[in-house]
Amino acid sequence: MELLDWLKENYQWRNVKFVNEALIETEHGRKRLRYWSDKALLDWHITWRDECSVTPYMLADRMIRNKDQEAAITWKDGWLTVHDEVKQAVHGKSYEEKIGKMIGSMIAYGLNKEITIKPVERQEPQFRTLYSHIPFLEEEDKSYVRALLQESDLRMNKVKEMKKQVKDENLPIIDPAMSIDQAKTVYDLMIWYGSNQYPEEGYYSLRNFLGNWLEEHGKESATKLIGAIVDHENVSHDQALLLLIECLKAYELDHLVAVLKENRPNLEMEETLQNVTNEWERSRELVEVISVMIENKKKVFTS
Repeated sequence: MELLDWLKENYQWRNVKFVNEALIETEHGRKRLRYWSDKALLDWHITWRDECSVTPYMLADRMIRNKDQEAAITWKDGWLTVHDEVKQAVHGKSYEEKIGKMIGSMIAYGLNKEITIKPVERQEPQFRTLYSHIPFLEEEDKSYVRALLQESDLRMNKVKEMKKQVKDENLPIIDPAMSIDQAKTVYDLMIWYGSNQYPEEGYYSLRNFLGNWLEEHGKESATKLIGAIVDHENVSHDQALLLLIECLKAYELDHLVAVLKENRPNLEMEETLQNVTNEWERSRELVEVISVMIENKKKVFTS
C-alpha cells in the first residue's frame, strides 16, 4: 500500500498530498511526518510530548492520534507519527517567559521520569589537545591561542570547584534543543517542536540554545528567558548551578581543534579564530546573565 493511502486509512482523511518527503497537505491543514526505527525512542518522545506543557498557552508538538487513538502507525520497518505543522516561528521579544516556563517543565520532566533508553552523553571540551599544535601555528596566532588556553584552564578549574557543590545532584534527561526556531506560534498558542533525536543527559544543547537566543535577541531578552527558567518552581538552585557549570565549560575551542587536526588552510584558520573570539564573548555574557539570575533567586529565598 502507498503511504498516502495508508495515511488516509489510519487518519480518515479524504485528501492527502505530499509537499515534500516530510510534509503533507490534508483537508485539516499541513502535517509533518516523522519516521522512527527505534520503538523505545519513539515511546519516550510520545510520553514527553504528552506530559510537557504549560497550560493553557504552550504545548509540545504532540503526536496526532489516528482513528484507533494510537500515537504512531507502523510503516515498512518502523513507525510513523504525524504532527500539526505551524509555520510561524517565534521571532522577537515578549515570548521569553512562556518559552522559559516550557523549558523549565522539560527539565522537571527529565529529572522525575524513569527512562528505558540510553541518553546521549556529550564529550567534555577538547581544548587541551591544542597544546601540541602551538609550535606549528603562525607566529602571530601563537600568543593568542596560548592566552585562550590559559583562560580555558581557569574556567575548567572553576567548573571543577563548582561541581563539588552539586556532586549529589542528578542531571535531567531532555530532548535536545536544536534551534531557537523550535518555538512557534499560532494565534495565542505556542507550540514547542521537539526533535526525533535521542534525549541527552544534561544541559549541553540548552547552553547552545541560550547562546543563540542571546545572539539573536540580545541581552535583555536572554535575561528574561533565563530568569523564567531559573525561577521555575521545579528548577532548584542546584539545577540552575548545573546549567551555569555547562555554560562555563570551555567548548569554544573545539572547532579550532578540528581545523588543526585536518590541517586546513590558513584562511580558514583566521576565520575560525574570529568565530572562537565571538563565541567566547557570547559565553562570557551568558555566564554573567545566568550568575545574576541565580543570585537574584537566592536573595528571594533568603530574604
